[in-house]
Amino acid sequence: MASALGFAVAAGLASAVAWASGCHGDAPPGASVDKPTRTTQLPAPPPTTPPAPKGSARVATATPADTRDAGADAAEDASPAVAEAEKPYTGPLLGALAVQTPVYPTMESSKKRLGYIRLGGKVPVDPNPTKNASCQQGWYRLLDGGYVCGKYSTTDLSNPQVRMGITSPNLEEVLPYRYAYNTAHGTPLYRSVPSKEDMIKYEPYLEMAKKARRKKKAEEEAESAAKDEAAKDQTASAAATPSASTSAAADTTAVPAVQEGAPSAPAPMPSAEVAAMLDAGPAIEEPAKPWWQQLEPGKPVNVTLKELESEADGTVAKRMVKGFFVAVDKTFSWNSRTWYKTTAGLVAPSDRMYIVKPPASQGIDVPEGVKQVGFILATKSSKFEIDDEQKNVKVKGPAPRFTAVGLTGVTATVKSVVYRQTTEGWWMKGVDATYTEPGSPPADLAPGEKWLDVNITRKTIVAFEGDKPVYAALVSPGRKSTNKAKDHSTIKGTFRIREKHIAVTMDGDGTVAGDLPYSIEDVPYVAYFEGSYALHGAFWHSNFGREMSHGCVNLSPLDAKKIFFWSEPRLPRGWHAVWSTPDNRGTLVVVHE
Repeated sequence: MASALGFAVAAGLASAVAWASGCHGDAPPGASVDKPTRTTQLPAPPPTTPPAPKGSARVATATPADTRDAGADAAEDASPAVAEAEKPYTGPLLGALAVQTPVYPTMESSKKRLGYIRLGGKVPVDPNPTKNASCQQGWYRLLDGGYVCGKYSTTDLSNPQVRMGITSPNLEEVLPYRYAYNTAHGTPLYRSVPSKEDMIKYEPYLEMAKKARRKKKAEEEAESAAKDEAAKDQTASAAATPSASTSAAADTTAVPAVQEGAPSAPAPMPSAEVAAMLDAGPAIEEPAKPWWQQLEPGKPVNVTLKELESEADGTVAKRMVKGFFVAVDKTFSWNSRTWYKTTAGLVAPSDRMYIVKPPASQGIDVPEGVKQVGFILATKSSKFEIDDEQKNVKVKGPAPRFTAVGLTGVTATVKSVVYRQTTEGWWMKGVDATYTEPGSPPADLAPGEKWLDVNITRKTIVAFEGDKPVYAALVSPGRKSTNKAKDHSTIKGTFRIREKHIAVTMDGDGTVAGDLPYSIEDVPYVAYFEGSYALHGAFWHSNFGREMSHGCVNLSPLDAKKIFFWSEPRLPRGWHAVWSTPDNRGTLVVVHE
């Protein structure tokens, strides 16, 4: 009963407005199987976030100190006030009652928002509300900045909408949620747990599979029985085999004539009679089958996101195409099947899906004094030694894909092959790798200010604090094409991060005939910098250093998480998303070739 109530609560609130636009998206190619665990957690500083820069020119006024990683250097420089703020919070909490509970800068409802808290999320609060005309239930002042109306929140953490809300993202893991890949066209997303009758109605392939299994079993049993009968006949035939003399006598026996009056074989029915039997009445026209029941091998599927909702009713919200991803909130059993409750409050059959394992590649903190970082892209590469005359090269050892290492800036060409010297002493073959090549800093950069350099030619990103590079990683920018309909080039220019979300859904239709729509629920660690262009984590591929996306800048989940918590605006405790403001500006992002 409690589970059903939770689904009803989430489904009833699923119509809440989503304020962030989705990225152009990334068509997922599939993933490997895994079942990582996840736990529910109260607001707490993520332990794997990077240290805040010393001497940063901009301070996020609505940002809690305890979202920062307590690194060694930061710990040494921390003031008593910061140390106090980093202690675990044990005071009053406010629970969110809406899918996206808005946080406003003042005690007035408006289009201007500081961010939002997700359904079931909990944030530090002053528990004494202030009532006014725009919120009769009273405004709650959040300790990390902003106000929330009591209409969409409560200090009663036993409220069912809070208790049964969306599980808090796990900031200790690589990904904030578990993600399931849909393996077949037509998989339904139910509004709540279905009955057996509903499953038979909306998933006819289940009965078809049962019938096929029963038919196969019957055929196997019949075949086995036939073999047994044949064996018995063979044994009986061998026992009754006559002697040679008896056989000779039998050969002279005349074949008896057919007895008079015995029934004969029926004569074939004339074609006219057959036609009369078949034409017993008008043909019954069967209803048209939905797109997912009309699939033909080798024939492209043409369907849109809108058409996936064409069968929506009180039981089913929509259907999915192969390749969709859902974010898993909870796993449970019902009617002899295992189900996933998604973070959108819908229910998906787990037997049509599998949990994906995220890629584990990541960049590096830039070593002191190093200006360039190299990355191995080849699936098979080596570390090389070059003699002093730079005439002979020999293999020193393997260099696994995604190896990241500082470069000295020295190059050597041996037999027309370019090599780059690493700070570790070995040489990297140029054709097997890429390297960072940042552009000029933004013109309005303040001393010590954070900024990000995205080189879409080298497929790299470098995080700077002033003129000092602090972190470097691979990215996958948008796929380029001379065909305008297929060109998904990443936008170029200088921007600021506008808003950040721990996770947000991205979907869209194919741009040319035969392209399937895509939908990735709760893409992790998203930072929008221009329109629907964003930096974000990609768990559905591991081809970083290559063009892969529909326009956004893909990073490995670990790199996206690192950049997310390092960049501005900082995310306050318990919030799911935060917007930049004139007083809390977003980090500069420079995208160039």
